[in-house]
Amino acid sequence: MNIRDRILLQLYFPHFKSPPNSRFESLFVFLNKYEPAKKKNITSNIVYPERIQQGEDKRTSIIIKNIPKNVKKSKIRSLIEGYGNINFLAISKEKNVENLIVAYCNVINYKSIVPIYMGLRNHTFNYMGNSYKIEIYYSKVQGKNELKNVFKNDYFGYK
Repeated sequence: MNIRDRILLQLYFPHFKSPPNSRFESLFVFLNKYEPAKKKNITSNIVYPERIQQGEDKRTSIIIKNIPKNVKKSKIRSLIEGYGNINFLAISKEKNVENLIVAYCNVINYKSIVPIYMGLRNHTFNYMGNSYKIEIYYSKVQGKNELKNVFKNDYFGYK
């Protein structure tokens, strides 16, 4: 083990004390073998219908992305309410994308997300010769009142 390897070992594993002349196959093998376990992201924004049905995930606010800007709010509301009841809907511009908007909505009951997700996950919009497939995620902000606070000064408003 050369001096560079020892320095790297001490940087990544300060508790590790190696014998003076021990030899490893390579530092790469050693580091991969004893790499610390990575933490799972428990608060992921991905919607898993099976977790909702089992009662593990009770979040109520979702984001619907990839909606062309020419689609009216009333059409978005009727499209969503065809699958489940919502009590809040806000429209905002997609960051860094000029032709798309995002719909933030809150459902009355967390179990209503499953039919909305299953009904809209394959829905596509055609706009200016392009096809946009809807993407559905959980919102970072959860709850009707919290969403109202976020969107009260937004240009598009809320209802």
